Amino acid sequence: MIEVASEPADLSSWDGDDPPFYLEIFGETSPALDTNYAEVVPPNGSGPESTSSSPVYEYWWTMGHPGLKPEHHHLINRPKNEPIWSHLAEDAAHVYLFFPIDYGWRVKEVVATVKYLSPVQDQQSLSERANTEWQKMQPLVADAGTLTSVLAPVPAVGAAAAATSSILTALSKLQIGSVPPSAAGYNWYVEKVTTGAASKHGVMQGVMWSIPRTMFESLGGRLTGSLAVSFIPNKLQGSADWAPKSGDLVAHAGVFEKAPFGKEEPSHWVPSQSTFVHLSITPH
Repeated sequence: MIEVASEPADLSSWDGDDPPFYLEIFGETSPALDTNYAEVVPPNGSGPESTSSSPVYEYWWTMGHPGLKPEHHHLINRPKNEPIWSHLAEDAAHVYLFFPIDYGWRVKEVVATVKYLSPVQDQQSLSERANTEWQKMQPLVADAGTLTSVLAPVPAVGAAAAATSSILTALSKLQIGSVPPSAAGYNWYVEKVTTGAASKHGVMQGVMWSIPRTMFESLGGRLTGSLAVSFIPNKLQGSADWAPKSGDLVAHAGVFEKAPFGKEEPSHWVPSQSTFVHLSITPH
């Protein structure tokens, strides 16, 4: 079941003023654990026909903001001559998603994206860059598919090729509608991040998106990204029992405004620097 959590919890109460941003996360809350994730080649020389793909799930975040262009100012009560991006730093926002590590499961990150709806104002530049990225991917998908058929008589190797082909196909699908990170002016990136034991939620592992100012101006009043993951069972060595438990995907975001002398600190947090939006997940 796809479920959603947000700040403010009731998005119908958001007026674009206080808080000036909203953050929403959503995704599958009952994902299947992949107990065979570590298998590169199935045991007993199984052929490609018995190789199943790892279940991959996509989790989305959306940041809404009041930085609308002049023609949209009737939608949100904000001064007409004050577009929010004019006050933002070049590295304008950081969005964080964290998953727990001690509930009997962990996630394995597959790919991160930032989404856009075509056509956008600078569509030609984005399309050219997206085509370049897709052309890089196509030979890999084609080669993996060829390997699957050619190596099928060799069961173990053919099985590995089949798994590779399905993974690359999934990656190519996830990239559709994603902003190429190398597109001029849209240079977003991600980092793997970790919280320490002293944090409110203990040790968690996650991903941070760095969103440039240009996206606030060009991609509209809703910025959306996603993280595709597989869920894998996780048992502490030496422990007697294992059972997956419910744990929370948590998220928050910081927005940076321009500051003198190059010292830029987040001016706004959603919900805050030390609190998060929670989405409960129960793998099975």
